[in-house]
Amino acid sequence: MKAPQIFPALLWAAVFFFFIGPLQATDISREQTTPRPPITEKQLKAAANSSLWRLKHAIDKEGFYAARVKLNIWRSNALDAGVFDQAEFDAYKEKIYEKSIQNSLQCFEYAIQHENITDAKICLHTWKAHSEEMGTFDAALYEEMHKKIK
Repeated sequence: MKAPQIFPALLWAAVFFFFIGPLQATDISREQTTPRPPITEKQLKAAANSSLWRLKHAIDKEGFYAARVKLNIWRSNALDAGVFDQAEFDAYKEKIYEKSIQNSLQCFEYAIQHENITDAKICLHTWKAHSEEMGTFDAALYEEMHKKIK
């Protein structure tokens, strides 16, 4: 007998949380919130410096994708702050890709040594894509590496 009495209570709770609850949470309009002061040039430069430090850390300690994301964040922050330098951006990008190319070569050799064909293919593909991006792709080396997989 208790099961039929619990069901209506659960139904009302679900109606409240899914339909009435969100309506109450969105009642406050944006005009009623306190306005934020404008961002200063000093804050923009601090954000650019902070993101540059994070980029350098990512290049040294993290992987390719984390470094690429942080490179893009630094570029955005540096542009906002007015301190962006395309040559510096290109140098960091090259450093990221060169590190990835070297890691991919090491990964490939390790995978071949341990007869892990799946990982070898992934490492070879990564090496090819990143070396093509940097303009350092060597077709002869690629063919030689591809033969090792087969």
